[in-house]
Amino acid sequence: MKNEDKDPEWYLQDPRIRKWMVQCVACNRWGYRHDAPPKFHGRAQLEEHIGEMKLDDRGVCGQCKEAGPV
Repeated sequence: MKNEDKDPEWYLQDPRIRKWMVQCVACNRWGYRHDAPPKFHGRAQLEEHIGEMKLDDRGVCGQCKEAGPV
């Protein structure tokens, strides 16, 4: 059975949460935007299960950027 809390697709179905989510173009991992407001619907769940993600101007996350050229 799929665990809805940890499935990014489940969060993407809610437009109140979806607008704060980002995806790395290199590894396809999901996170919530680093510049998201301190309070929004679903933030607590995203912090616990998905995590914050900062993308560079190319849409690459910090982990992929450290790993090498994309």
